[in-house]
Amino acid sequence: MNADAKHSGAWLAGTFLGLWVAGTLIWWGLAFPPWVRVPAPWLARVQEICFGTDQNGQLSAYGWGALVAGPLGMLLTMLAGWGADLRLGVRGLLRSLAGRLTLATFLLALASEGLWVGMRLVETEFPTNAGNRADVAEPLPPTYPRLNRPVPDFRLVDAQGIPRTPGSYSGRLVLLTFAYGHCTTICPVTLATVAGAATSLAPLNPAIVIITLDAWRDTPSTLQGLLTRWGMPSSAALLTGDPVAVGRTLDAFNVASTRNEKTGDIDHVALVYVIDPQGRIAYALSAPTKDWVVEAALRSVSALPAGPGGG
Repeated sequence: MNADAKHSGAWLAGTFLGLWVAGTLIWWGLAFPPWVRVPAPWLARVQEICFGTDQNGQLSAYGWGALVAGPLGMLLTMLAGWGADLRLGVRGLLRSLAGRLTLATFLLALASEGLWVGMRLVETEFPTNAGNRADVAEPLPPTYPRLNRPVPDFRLVDAQGIPRTPGSYSGRLVLLTFAYGHCTTICPVTLATVAGAATSLAPLNPAIVIITLDAWRDTPSTLQGLLTRWGMPSSAALLTGDPVAVGRTLDAFNVASTRNEKTGDIDHVALVYVIDPQGRIAYALSAPTKDWVVEAALRSVSALPAGPGGG
């Protein structure tokens, strides 16, 4: 092989390896962005779609598979199409100092982000699937992250047509979740969990707030009947509104959901927010047990400063 061909092969190998490393780093960075622990709404939605990530950054078994399968699939495709050229190119890179430095840089970048992903793997309760957390008997971990985020603004109406905003529940512990009337799977379980937790927390008089996922069918006239059918306490509030307003509210709360336009069925996460009496989101729980909700609520109240409004 002449010098020009060797140089061309080395350049091709360096280019494709660089693209593969960059793609891998971006892919891993989407799952575990090193620069942030609480993802922005757009990033949380991307993580949910790509990795099955819940609101606390926990990856499902599918997500861990996708984390590996994406880069591996890209690499295998490159080897299948340009394997011989890549092998020759890598040998060409190894013959020069610049080439060896290039390969070393690629390996260092992969090792650094691989170490970061490994650290997140250790922190994650793997292989537990966050989406199935209702089946887990373990207590809420002591290190479970407290968010301390402000409650997104919204203006919806309850069963009596009364406008409700976050300020309507000022000074109260709030258990907030999401459901819709035609749901027969996730919603009844989540609502029973929240109702049971509220009973255990009765001395704290928590407010139960449910925001509909289906503003098209869950209109104000249907809300009271739904609350009765679900067996919710009389103090529980089911909120709805214009579909656009409800959609904005769901996005603000990072509720990943997909509506089947033909059937009206909605695929969604089983999400419960615990909001402390100071109006901050203390915890976000994905498909929690009753004990998890109770413990998160107690922690959210115990962490408040003493004095007026602080318990």
